[in-house]
Amino acid sequence: MPASSVAIAPSPEFIRVPMSILRALEKTCVDLFLQHDATGSPVLYCDAGYPLSGDRIQGIAEADQESLYVRAQDYADFSQDLVDSLGATLEDDRLPVTNRYELLQCAVSMEIEHSLRMVNCDYYVAQTETIAGQIVGLLDGNKVLPSDLFDIVRHDHNTFVHVTNVAGYVTLLAKELGHNDPKELESIAIGGLLHDLGKRKIPSTILNKTSRLTPQEWNYVKQHPQVGYEELYQRDNLNQGQLMMVYQHHEHISGKGYPVGITGEEIHPWAKMLAVVDVFDALTGKRPYRTPISSDEALELIGRGAGTQFDKEIVACWTSTMQQR
Repeated sequence: MPASSVAIAPSPEFIRVPMSILRALEKTCVDLFLQHDATGSPVLYCDAGYPLSGDRIQGIAEADQESLYVRAQDYADFSQDLVDSLGATLEDDRLPVTNRYELLQCAVSMEIEHSLRMVNCDYYVAQTETIAGQIVGLLDGNKVLPSDLFDIVRHDHNTFVHVTNVAGYVTLLAKELGHNDPKELESIAIGGLLHDLGKRKIPSTILNKTSRLTPQEWNYVKQHPQVGYEELYQRDNLNQGQLMMVYQHHEHISGKGYPVGITGEEIHPWAKMLAVVDVFDALTGKRPYRTPISSDEALELIGRGAGTQFDKEIVACWTSTMQQR
């Protein structure tokens, strides 16, 4: 039953989850915790199995000053709860599209994390097809601005957070640039979900390092586009654009990128779109080696690279749409 007097010490063992789950689930199999302000300690609010209905529970969903958490050790079970109810939730027009996207990201998180750890990438590729269809189903035909998505997505250092953020961003950017066919948008979203596949082969000690990488470690990181491409290029269910999103998303217009150092004319248009939103999400998300910056600061930095690192027209489009409210 609800309780607000059991204090829980602040701990990285808690994971923040969307408040909108209170509207999407009838109940959850894990304990839910609230944090009433940024400096306070999370408190047990709702025992596992307690009905998530009624005025008191729904009132919490409207309280902007509070955050909802689950224990990290319970997150897999919680995520499965969301997966089980996801189909109905995504079709629930009573929920704003951004809330449904937020729930989608939360629900698929454990599936992505689990499948990325597998030796063979077949299961993950199959998952991206389903998730991309769900992303496009939410974002195509609904007026969702990139700034709306930015306000609700998670910004912590986690592979599934990054790839789902990027997939949503690149879908919206593609729509702004005139890509209106749903099947094409799904293909682009799949490319976004796959783009960092090669990072599976990079040791976590390098990916999570808080100090400056050595030249040897940096060379290891720079191999991930090629490693991802080599895992995927022989598949008959991926097209050239998707493969180039994986292979070329760190190439620069000037030819000073990696892994090959090709110039703008040789970079696939989908890879050019991905390059912009990939860096945007990296700059605005937490990383082990630095704190995130604001969206305005990220847009300014990306703007400085227009014409050298990034395609000018794509940067202008992304900046314009991100500044719309």
